[in-house]
Amino acid sequence: MALTIQGVCIPDSQLVRAPTESVRDTVLPLIVDHSSRVYYFRAQTGAHRGWSFHRALLHAGALFHDLGLTPKCSSEQDRFEMEGANAARDFLRRHGIPQADADTVWTAIALHTTPGISRHMHPVIAFNPEYVTEGEM
Repeated sequence: MALTIQGVCIPDSQLVRAPTESVRDTVLPLIVDHSSRVYYFRAQTGAHRGWSFHRALLHAGALFHDLGLTPKCSSEQDRFEMEGANAARDFLRRHGIPQADADTVWTAIALHTTPGISRHMHPVIAFNPEYVTEGEM
């Protein structure tokens, strides 16, 4: 059973279960817990702002956002954000998620440490914490 925090719960769907199992098999529990907190924080922020967004895609982005820091997904060719984004997109496409949705998650992860750009994009991408106001924290 998923924890509900201020009315926000992780959805119970195959699109949530499959990537969660995959990431749990790849990283330490500490990273999975961090990723869950990222999801809750971003979902609460989105709800507070009245945004409409796909919670399972937001969850996938949160799960994979730091995966590029792990030995299994890192390389010397790309930044860790790109590695996590590539892993997420590849995973989602292998599981039948439409290309546009996989690309949205890819962009959210690739930009998650880049200030100023994401806030002008799709809500799943626009959840970067750089511009969350103090009153929303």
